[in-house]
Amino acid sequence: MINEKEIMLSNIFSILDQNINNSKLIDKENLLILINGVDLSVCGKDRKIKTGDIVTVANLIHGG
Repeated sequence: MINEKEIMLSNIFSILDQNINNSKLIDKENLLILINGVDLSVCGKDRKIKTGDIVTVANLIHGG
């Protein structure tokens, strides 16, 4: 949980770095980021995240 009223989406990675062990292992190029269930590619990278928004970050894993 992030205790801010409003932040820019670009701040998400610095928050992850501060709060997740081994955050350097996160492949930031292969993440699916949803804001209130909407893909980042649709809602835009410069979007502000406001109180009550739900941000989902999922690591995409490929393989067979």
